[in-house]
Amino acid sequence: MKKEMRLYKTCLLLVLVTGFRCNKKFDEPPAYVGPDIQANLSIRDLRAMHFTGAAEKIDMDYVIEGIVTANDKEDNLYKTIVLEDSTAGISIRLEGFGLYNDYPVGRKLAVKLKELWLGDYARMIQLGGTVDRTDPSVPQLVPLPAPLFERHLVKKSLNNPVTAKQVRIDELHDSLQSRLIVLDNVEFSVSDTGTTYADAINKLSDNKIIKSCNGNSAYIRTSGFAGFAAAKTPRGNGRITAIYSVFRTDKQLLLRDTSDVQLNGLRCTGSGTKLLLYEDFEGTVQHTPFSRNGWKNLTETGSVYFMAKNSLGNSYAEISAFATMQPTIISWLISPAINVNNSANEVLSFFTKDGFDNGGVLQVFASTNYDGGNTPSKAKWVLLKSIVSKGSVSSIASGWVASGNISLSGFQGMVYIAFRYDAADPATVHDKRTTTFQLDNVKIEGN
Repeated sequence: MKKEMRLYKTCLLLVLVTGFRCNKKFDEPPAYVGPDIQANLSIRDLRAMHFTGAAEKIDMDYVIEGIVTANDKEDNLYKTIVLEDSTAGISIRLEGFGLYNDYPVGRKLAVKLKELWLGDYARMIQLGGTVDRTDPSVPQLVPLPAPLFERHLVKKSLNNPVTAKQVRIDELHDSLQSRLIVLDNVEFSVSDTGTTYADAINKLSDNKIIKSCNGNSAYIRTSGFAGFAAAKTPRGNGRITAIYSVFRTDKQLLLRDTSDVQLNGLRCTGSGTKLLLYEDFEGTVQHTPFSRNGWKNLTETGSVYFMAKNSLGNSYAEISAFATMQPTIISWLISPAINVNNSANEVLSFFTKDGFDNGGVLQVFASTNYDGGNTPSKAKWVLLKSIVSKGSVSSIASGWVASGNISLSGFQGMVYIAFRYDAADPATVHDKRTTTFQLDNVKIEGN
């Protein structure tokens, strides 16, 4: 203390006499990573202490350590975080909300086990604060109270890698409880596709069946309080990442978020690719408005139609505002209704050419509430991202331009596809937008 006072007086004197400032340089403290507490028990050995239907108090100074793989961020895991080490996983019941703020996915966490309890809920092993024995035959694990979090939970480093264990449905067993797993080549059952994960209105949980290509199945269990309860299940096949759980003999998967559901492939239960729509414009009457059963060739503004044309033996539809003398032109070519409820991973494709491009526009849209009538503007249309030929200023483009594969997997029910032409041929030269477009091989495939 005396030494510090002498240093302070010396600095003060220097400031008064010379005007120099005295600055003491302090070292920055290291980043906090939690106490240096180490595990002395594996999670697998912890789980082995439990007997199904019973409850065990831990009275030894055991410590487990692992990485948080799931939490309550989307409210699908209620008052729970999941911890995993290299041997196993364990669900930890905590009396609190917003647990993900302190225990985000990727956080390393040590748990001091003394005075905590092991229990199970319908065979799902959990760790908690105490046990409710109101019904002696069915002891109920009680979450750890919030004031005791810091006594038992030691927060360590963040952003540690989290790796899911790849398994098959037929390999799911109790040793995988509370493990983050990934299943490949799975899909929702036909009856559960395109339905909400749970009842978000009445806050009721629900099970959805997922199946592998060889017929094995499990459940996706979703809480009615989950942030994604109202989202709809996809119809394709692919990969699902989730926390493995059980309820009695049921095999259940608990999603952390819908981003863990990547079902973008063709369904294994289908019979291959289905052709839902194909229009090549062959067999049409040339130089007349295109007409085919189920298609609508409509003019909203002006009187310019998509015309049936043929060149070098190939038929197509063509539209152009050139020499029409109409100041505003909006025209529609609308497909028949396509039922996408009995297929998955629908993809739209087509080919276009443009000519004498001066600003006319051809766009493609989809709608599920178009009534099939003559006023398409009353419906809600979704603009689809596609590649349409453009930039051919002095003539018709020499080659067809492919649209690319345009996904329709986000639509349900009856879907209409519309090609909308927007152009103008007013008297003033600088306002003309009379680009010619040719359209061919409109196709929708799914499985």
